[in-house]
Amino acid sequence: MKKIIYRSIFSLIILAFLFLVYLTIFGIETSKFNTQIENKLKTINKDFAIQLNQIKLVLDPLKFQLNAKTLGPKLKYKNKSIDLENIQTKISLKSLLENQFSLENLIISTKSLEIKNLVSIARSINTNTELFILENLIKKGYLIADLNLNFDEKGNLKDNFIITGLVKDTKIDIFKKY
Repeated sequence: MKKIIYRSIFSLIILAFLFLVYLTIFGIETSKFNTQIENKLKTINKDFAIQLNQIKLVLDPLKFQLNAKTLGPKLKYKNKSIDLENIQTKISLKSLLENQFSLENLIISTKSLEIKNLVSIARSINTNTELFILENLIKKGYLIADLNLNFDEKGNLKDNFIITGLVKDTKIDIFKKY
């Protein structure tokens, strides 16, 4: 009887270890969190929507966190959309277990976006004259950007965010000159 109990406990330990190794190396892909993320974004602003694909979760046991990544999401504001290359984040397991805000940072990479459409979306969010003038001056152009956003313990965006990008094939019309 003791042998059966020892074998089953040993088998459970080996199975749990193999599961942790699998999560660390390969991870799992899921779409179970998509509706929660979409609803959380709607609480920030009801006009925002996000269309997510599968989210890949990989365990980092040394830092006690999950690395989450999704490819090809679309961010929508009213009837305009922004195509993104990927979204990555690190989720602290400790804060997740304590039911607190668990994002530490968010890395967003965009596909090639038309600058005029991007300025139009920014102008519909924040109506100011500078964006109106910029939207009228830009004739064409494309932007590829990487955003690195950091959050505090309460989920507020810190001021140390980094935005890098590449602008190409841009034409700006100032006084009929390019």
